[in-house]
Amino acid sequence: MSRRGVLILVLAVVAPSLASADERWTFCVARDLDGGAVWLSSVFATDSTHETLETAFKTYVARFGARRLNAQCPLPKVDHTDVVNDQFGAEEFNKQSGSKVHVIAAGEFPPRR
Repeated sequence: MSRRGVLILVLAVVAPSLASADERWTFCVARDLDGGAVWLSSVFATDSTHETLETAFKTYVARFGARRLNAQCPLPKVDHTDVVNDQFGAEEFNKQSGSKVHVIAAGEFPPRR
């Protein structure tokens, strides 16, 4: 294989990992202040602010009938594993607190553009 071929091969393998190195990850959680139910999103990549995500998640969860909601989306982080652990911790905490936890499937929120 020529030098150019090797360079193209290396770029094809390395470029996707470089592009995703800047991805930031988060999840959202919303509590129904009247009923105690909790909705938890899957972890997702985002470039939106957590304020924007919180408003969108509150609107999304309201479709299920909850009216008084407190929605929170942690500040996005680069470390995907760290965010997955945070999301798992939030789910376990809410279950142990006696809340009915509804997990939003991956791809449901945030809506695809």
